Formats: sequence, C-alpha cells, structure tokens
Amino acid sequence: MSFRNKTGEALKNVLESHGEDGAVEIIESAIAKKKLRPEDFSLREIWEACTNGADVKEAVASSSFPKITGALINAKIIAAYDGVKMIGEQLVQTISSNMQIETFAGFSDVETPEEVGEGDEYKDSSLSEKYVTAQNVKFGRMISVTEEMIYFDKTGQVMNRAMRIGQKAAQYKERLILRGVMDLDTLVYRPSGVPTAFYSAGNRNLITTNAFGESGLTAVRVRASQMKDDSIGVSDDDFILIDLDNTQVIVPVDLEVQAWELANSMLTPEGAENAANFYKGRYQVLTSPYITAQGNTTTWYWGDFKQDFAWVEVWPLQILTQRPGHEDEFKSDIKARVKVRAYGSAAAIDFKHSFKSTA
Repeated sequence: MSFRNKTGEALKNVLESHGEDGAVEIIESAIAKKKLRPEDFSLREIWEACTNGADVKEAVASSSFPKITGALINAKIIAAYDGVKMIGEQLVQTISSNMQIETFAGFSDVETPEEVGEGDEYKDSSLSEKYVTAQNVKFGRMISVTEEMIYFDKTGQVMNRAMRIGQKAAQYKERLILRGVMDLDTLVYRPSGVPTAFYSAGNRNLITTNAFGESGLTAVRVRASQMKDDSIGVSDDDFILIDLDNTQVIVPVDLEVQAWELANSMLTPEGAENAANFYKGRYQVLTSPYITAQGNTTTWYWGDFKQDFAWVEVWPLQILTQRPGHEDEFKSDIKARVKVRAYGSAAAIDFKHSFKSTA
C-alpha cells in the first residue's frame, strides 16, 4: 500500500480493510522497510481518516488515532535514538534487573582451585560477604498531541519534537554511563552499599602524574599486570591476568590525535627514527564530548572496562501510547499522548580492570 501524496485516502482504505491493528502493522512494516517516512503523514489527515472526516473540534478521538500517531512518533524516536553516536555501550555489559536497588555478590579468593589429596573432599565455592549495589533510576519524557496541533496540522513540529526526545534519551543514557566510568559523582562504586571512590590509591587503579604517551601506557600496563584477585589475604601470585593487548583508552579530544597515532602508526611517533611502534593495534581509542567537557585536558583512562562496569537495566527504552478516553482529553484537549521512558543505572561491580591516569 502506497501512502505518499494521498495519505488520508490510503489510510482510510487500509483502516476499512485491515482494522486499526492491521493498519498500524502495515505502517510499521513500511517504515521499517524505508518505503515510508513518518513525515509522509499529516496529523489532520490521520484524524479525518480515523473519524470518517469529522471535525477535530467536534469529534471524540477514536482508538485508531492515538495508535497510528503513536506508531509514527515511535518510529521517529527510535530512529533518532539509534542515530546518536555513542561510546558508552562499548564500556559496559548490560545486566537485567528487577530491583530498584540491585545487589551483586562478590567472590573471595577461595574461588582459586586448591590441591586435593587422595580421598579428601573438594572445598565448596561460596559467596563471600563482599557485595556492591546499584541504585537504579527512572528517566523519561512525554509528547502530547493537542487539538490545535491537529487542526493547524503541526505535524512537522510533533515529528521534530519526537526526534529531539529520541536524541536526548540516547544522550542521557550516554551521560550516565560515562560519568560512571569516570566516577565523577562518586556514586558508581558502592561496596556494601556505601558510595566509595572507584579510582583510588587503595584500589591501586589511580596513577598520578602519568601523562599520556609511551611511558604513560607502559606505567599503566605494569600496574595492571600486577593486579591481584583480592587486596587482602591472597597469595603473592594470584594475578587476575588482564589481557593487556585488548584494551580501550578513553581520552579528551585534546589527546585524541596522539592516542590515535600510537594506536595505528607502524613507527613510534615519540621514539627514535624508524623505531617500531610497540603499541600499534594494542588498544582502541574512544572519545566523547562528555569526556572533554570535564575541562581536564590531560586525564585519561585505560582498561578492559566491561569487566568492571555494567548498565543495570530494569526497563530498556520504552515508548507507550495513552489510550483515548483519559481525563486530559477533556481537560486539556489532548487527543494522543506518547511516553518515553527507561529505568536503569551505571554501576561498578569490580575495580581491578580500569585505570585512571592524571598528569
């Protein structure tokens, strides 16, 4: 079914032949296949098709109007959300949750295999008393389609608002993740439920006066190679064995060129002429305005961040449509309403694979 240039007529025919659910399915399929755009529709034509041409000032919204309008707004929001360039999801593992405060139990050094004598029992692997928590939060926004928007056919404004909400939802999640990875609010790491600095001398993942470059990267690699399973009560050689050649470097834009050169050049940019570049291909360079916005042009981060950080997700991005007959339809002339929401948080479940360097 082609809607373009004859939206109202085509939509009316589809509604009559397939019903409102069938019409929504056809529209969603056409948008997904890029045969149709949300902008190809007109709010006023949708209203007239759903109410057999009734004037918006007189008719009560049918259930098909918010369904079809919601499907178009949904498509616009998702496209905008997916179109935002983000790095946050490369730094976290996603963990499903059904709790407002999620608890992650830690494991102690008893997980290390031990020698078992003939006929002796194997020691049981048990949860230790150590744990961390994640404080999940809900965030979202609403779009209301009013009687005036339909009457004056403000389709472009509605679609532009949907696009901006999709973009802002993606940016908000990105901000939460990156502020967590940088530990800007000292809230991401909650051992025993207590907010604690993630990067610290005690955790051995903070290296001061360590400028980015070959020597700085070497200092971090040395520190990472010596990280042990636990800071207390473990043997001298109980290392966690970080994959040093499969890491990420997060830098402000001020260091991006230097970081890229070290990650990609055959010859070292800093060393003697024709010296081979040891760091070629050993890390991925990531940057973001949220990194640069902190105003510190020399602080950088190195590690296998997914080992330490999680996006704890109660609800993924949801787009919900309010049905007709609600109280606001009479009080505020609102004919359709779409709610965008998500529920989750960035959390640190360990600290031994991520490092912060300052200069």
